[in-house]
Amino acid sequence: MKQSITRGAALVVVLLAAFACLPLTAVTGARTSSAGYADESSESYRADRALEEGYGWGSPQVQMELRPSVPVDSAEATAVGRRLTDQVAHSPGVARALSWWTVKDKRLRSGDGRAVLLVARLTGDNARVEATAARLADRFGGQRFPFDITVTGRGPVNRDLAERSRQELLHAEQISVPLVALVLLFAFRTVVAAAVPLAIGVTSIAGTQIVLYGLTKVMEVSVFAPNIAVALALGLSVDYAMILVSRFREERAAGLDVQRAVGATLRTAGRTVLCSAAVVSLSLSVLLLFPIPFLRSLGAATVSVAVLAAITALVLVPLMLTAVGEHLERGPVPGLKHLTGQESAQRRGAWAAFTRWVPRRPVLALGASTAILVLLALPFARAEWGFIDERWLPSGSPQRAAAARVRAEFPLAAGVVPLVLLDRAPAGSTTAVRFAAALSKDPRLVSVSGPTGVFADGRRLAGPSSAQAPEGASRPAGTWFEITSRLADPASGQAKNLVHDLRGLQVPGGARVAGETALLVDTEHLLGKVAFRAAGTIAAVTGLMLFVYLRSVFIPVKALATNLLSMTAGFGAMVFLFQEGHLAQWLGGTATTFTDPLLPPLMFCIVFGLSMDYEVFMVARIREEYLRTGDNRAAITTGLQRTGRLITASCLALIAAVAPLTLSSLAVMQLVGTVLIISIVVDATVVRCLLVPAAMSLAGRWNWWSPLDRGDSHAASLSAAPTLQD
Repeated sequence: MKQSITRGAALVVVLLAAFACLPLTAVTGARTSSAGYADESSESYRADRALEEGYGWGSPQVQMELRPSVPVDSAEATAVGRRLTDQVAHSPGVARALSWWTVKDKRLRSGDGRAVLLVARLTGDNARVEATAARLADRFGGQRFPFDITVTGRGPVNRDLAERSRQELLHAEQISVPLVALVLLFAFRTVVAAAVPLAIGVTSIAGTQIVLYGLTKVMEVSVFAPNIAVALALGLSVDYAMILVSRFREERAAGLDVQRAVGATLRTAGRTVLCSAAVVSLSLSVLLLFPIPFLRSLGAATVSVAVLAAITALVLVPLMLTAVGEHLERGPVPGLKHLTGQESAQRRGAWAAFTRWVPRRPVLALGASTAILVLLALPFARAEWGFIDERWLPSGSPQRAAAARVRAEFPLAAGVVPLVLLDRAPAGSTTAVRFAAALSKDPRLVSVSGPTGVFADGRRLAGPSSAQAPEGASRPAGTWFEITSRLADPASGQAKNLVHDLRGLQVPGGARVAGETALLVDTEHLLGKVAFRAAGTIAAVTGLMLFVYLRSVFIPVKALATNLLSMTAGFGAMVFLFQEGHLAQWLGGTATTFTDPLLPPLMFCIVFGLSMDYEVFMVARIREEYLRTGDNRAAITTGLQRTGRLITASCLALIAAVAPLTLSSLAVMQLVGTVLIISIVVDATVVRCLLVPAAMSLAGRWNWWSPLDRGDSHAASLSAAPTLQD
């Protein structure tokens, strides 16, 4: 009795401590970063740093549209415009500011002559750039006679994305927890039984805040990490708790008392939870192989969450079951009849008939499921790559409207403007002059400007001036050029070709290219190179784990193949629903035009891990039945029947956990949530109900062949076989 009271008291303390950590949500969100999308070893990033440190030339992060109430060339507008430009230029964190009134550059005046663009180049790391952009927007935005000033650009857009993501985190938790509670009530049919996984889920959310807060102390954490991590924490922890509670109910129905039932649950279902958590964690850890802060921070956050979810479930669920085990079936939900695991497995009906049909028609089931998955994947062939920009904000966002207006009114200034750094050609040297003159003949370019002068059509139009020679430490060993192109979109194929051509120019020491398009080109190249290594790593590690756990050669190979197919629907959805905009209007946005290249590897690792999670659940049960009966077809049928209800409930709980992401105002969060839901549904239906059992039916006894097994050792294998609850 005293021991039971002590455990109950410990449980109460742990739960109260966890709930006390929930306010960390706001603190953690404020410490996250809206940057970190670049590989710091890439040529574009290093060239950008060299331009800033050696020449005082920062990134064009802020654009201000100045619309005066008087003519832009009037004395009043000119005087105030020059003074305003000077104030921006001397603001902390600003390397240089340019406007129509200071350089008379036609790119900085709108086509109708009624607006002027002020461009501020910022210096410093990502955090400093974001802070500077925020200060400039707060200080200069709005009405400043005679101007109506709208502040936009990469910095303010990133700030808007970050603020929306932080504000929506608490809102997402308020939606997901009640949805998960409804799923649990439907699955377990009693209030007490449903309350156990729900308490574990909320505790994991609180623990996630502690983990994320700790990560912000040691690394740059993406502003999107808390939203994704919280959704996974809730979904995985509830999933693991459901497995344990279901097994406990089965053991109790078999006649065991509470203590013995808890022990049996940990020996059987606990082993399954450990294996599932290991597979999910290993899949997510592949994100750490990518040298990009955005992916690495999400990898660290999601791996920590998967481990935390398993530990929370394995530690707290036994304590809770010990405390409430005698009362677990209290509080029946009106209108829902309670069914034990055995009754559920023995039910006959449409599902039972279906599970018998698949093993009898494996070729038809395999062909139909594969055709469906390939068809769903076809839109991914139309993917166009580009970084997240204002088009990923909701249609009604003021920042999106401002950025779109600047893009339309100042196409040259807002278009493709690469920076070229020549490390071995000093400003004014013959090499630098010849390079600029020859480059300016390119029909894709308007002008080539820098400390050497302004060139167009192969001729020097003007010498260097204060407009082209930014303040800062000059390096006589080299020089730089700003390329003004006729191309409007930095993510277009033509813009990428221009970067490749610039890098291929013959010049002593080579030409290093910086700018948004150059960064995109480098990122695509990096992801293409690392993706194969990452895919090989995840396949080898998870395959080896499944081989050891399930004692089979065929099952791990089949699992890798089917999991890859299960992700096709989600990848196709990225392009069809968001890039092309077929779902955007229903979610408050428009077509994003491009797909961010960092999203496919993120979604690959998450979906692959979750798919492997379900693979372990189902195949382990099928193996147990095969070892018991020796009948492959019967084992598949029984395994499907006995895991179907649990997998369905688990999928519904995970969908409920990630559903709030689809309600976000940001297209990136909508994409993550939608792709996860589609992938989960396809995996639980087409893959688990058709593809996997069909493949296993065709393989027959080869499903269970392993070089580790010697002779006919059914009894020994059965004693070591993993078991799953009904």
